[in-house]
Amino acid sequence: MTTNQKETARSRQAVNKTSMSESSIHARVASPDITPESKEGSVSFAASVEADADRARRRQKWNVYSPVEFKARITELDSGGFLIDGLIPKRSLSIVVGDSGLGKSPLLYQAAMCVAHGIPFLGFPTVRARVLYLDYENGLQGVYGLTGQLAKHLGIGTIDHENLLPWNFNDAPLDWSSSKLEEMIGDLRPEWVVIDPLGGFDLTIEANPENVTRNCQRFRRNAQEFGPSFTGVHHIRKPSDIAQYNGPKLEEDAMTWMLRARGARQLINGSDVRLGIDAAEGGGAPNGNLVVAGFARLSGSIGPLLVERVFDDEGRPLGYRRMSGATLLSNPAQKEAFQDLPDTFTFTQAKQVYGKADQATTDFLKKCQSVGIVRHDARTYSKVKES
Repeated sequence: MTTNQKETARSRQAVNKTSMSESSIHARVASPDITPESKEGSVSFAASVEADADRARRRQKWNVYSPVEFKARITELDSGGFLIDGLIPKRSLSIVVGDSGLGKSPLLYQAAMCVAHGIPFLGFPTVRARVLYLDYENGLQGVYGLTGQLAKHLGIGTIDHENLLPWNFNDAPLDWSSSKLEEMIGDLRPEWVVIDPLGGFDLTIEANPENVTRNCQRFRRNAQEFGPSFTGVHHIRKPSDIAQYNGPKLEEDAMTWMLRARGARQLINGSDVRLGIDAAEGGGAPNGNLVVAGFARLSGSIGPLLVERVFDDEGRPLGYRRMSGATLLSNPAQKEAFQDLPDTFTFTQAKQVYGKADQATTDFLKKCQSVGIVRHDARTYSKVKES
């Protein structure tokens, strides 16, 4: 019996636990509690019961569930919940979009290591799981050095090589092709697969919506049969292609910002979770601070999260940490003013502390509100306490 057949059999057992079995339906006819007032009523009742049983059989045939049965199926497949709380759901498809050279890969390797060890990622709880990272861009030496630095940053003494499975195209088997994905997943049984980038896995994925749909359906079939979530890394269009882009920043409107993604729009629409990564204001090289924002199907917006790159004593990148409080402000004068403000204050007080005119003070307070460190209630402002 194949894995898919076993899951289908288990699914039918789960449905049978939550829906009336055919034998129990017939038992209703023979029950002494059922006393049809006439022979005609008895025949009509039996026909109704048979119709119920037939509908149940047809639903089971096509894996169609009632809302109550859905709950049993989700429990059986362990498809509820998240690998990274609020970011990567179990058995999902997600896409991470950003420009080259920003630090997408280091951030995703950090996420992979956090999941592999069951430790928080940027403060978000994770479920310990096996991660397969398919890397089509970075060299072996670079990945080795990166994971070593990340281990120091995360406080990991010994990397869990059973749960963290980095694969590198530069050292792939000579007969490797993307057609072997199912065989690889069947052998290694990962619970999260990161493909960095999607264009390395399938050179034609950007060509048209049909190619995107074909790949998305393939990933979903793998998730159904083997259980992993899939995250694809993707680039934005060339600078020459977006020279006229005057849209909002990522932290202002992630949905519109995603129009910058390269290739067919279906790459975004076909994913359950869409995350963008961009240089934070005042970020980019050399400090590498990032903003992460996006949205999820059905549940809505994610972030924005401001992420700071951490360096060691020799100036080499270690990893990332989530920024909070005054560190979210890139302007030194604004940082100092925020620190000096009381927990609750008025516009006039803010103007006095900041030492600027009305418009500059208004811009300062709007910036504080946009990064989530100040809340405006009627006539007063208040600092948002860090959780």
